[in-house]
Amino acid sequence: MKNFSFKLLSCIGLFFLCSSLVSALPLNSSNKNEVLIVSDGNSKVGLPDRFRDIPTLNISGSAQFTKEQAKNLKDSISKENICIVDLRQESHGMINEFAISFFDRYKDLNNGFTTEETINKENSLLNKIKIGSTVPLYRRTGALIENLTVDFVSNESTVVTDVGMQYKRFAVKDNGAPTPTIVDEFVEFIKNKPDDLHLHFHCDAGEGRTTSFMVMYQALKNASNLSLDQLLGYQYNIGGVNLHDNSAQLEFLEDFYNYVEKNKSDNYSTSYSEWIKEA
Repeated sequence: MKNFSFKLLSCIGLFFLCSSLVSALPLNSSNKNEVLIVSDGNSKVGLPDRFRDIPTLNISGSAQFTKEQAKNLKDSISKENICIVDLRQESHGMINEFAISFFDRYKDLNNGFTTEETINKENSLLNKIKIGSTVPLYRRTGALIENLTVDFVSNESTVVTDVGMQYKRFAVKDNGAPTPTIVDEFVEFIKNKPDDLHLHFHCDAGEGRTTSFMVMYQALKNASNLSLDQLLGYQYNIGGVNLHDNSAQLEFLEDFYNYVEKNKSDNYSTSYSEWIKEA
């Protein structure tokens, strides 16, 4: 009898263990050939992860935010003129309370896309999601979170402008450096930026791309003539990441810092894309 009870308890324990493991796996094996809609967060309160503010530079940065957090960002920054600078090349948007992105576990979607191509692809994907329809929402592991009945769907630009902020996109590959064309566009954007415009930079996690662009901005506004290492240390200390851990981003920033040093005297009349060819 003791043997039977022990075996029965063992079988029950094994059943629950297998059930929990199955729930952590993709709903079906065909997911590996599909583009998934994945959650980037669903917080309705507070500020996005890795939020940091530098009032002296009139910039801030963070991870991706939800629709509700867009309002919180505006209230926290508390400036009349704010522009959200979206650094994500991956297509993303908002469904109900979730910030979402389109994700493939086996390849980088939109790789090589320009900013315009990224926006067009993103809008095309979001426009296919209809109010009242049901869409599966996943984790990046491929595990199903829930089937959402769509009450709200939007791109980030509309969410941002609806709460009274401006929006600017620079499509940069996750964990990568911006292309020379993107750098040219960014330098021109900063040259023509009104002094009272606060820039809030974000990517997915608020780490590599966000930290890189905050370093770039600080390099362009470097009245104290800080070295690149000092700029990197400053951004790390206020909540960014250690960019020495990413060789692609670090090598790019070394080139960009040299470009700034050699071209600031004539207000960057030579573009970065032209300069880097001769560097």
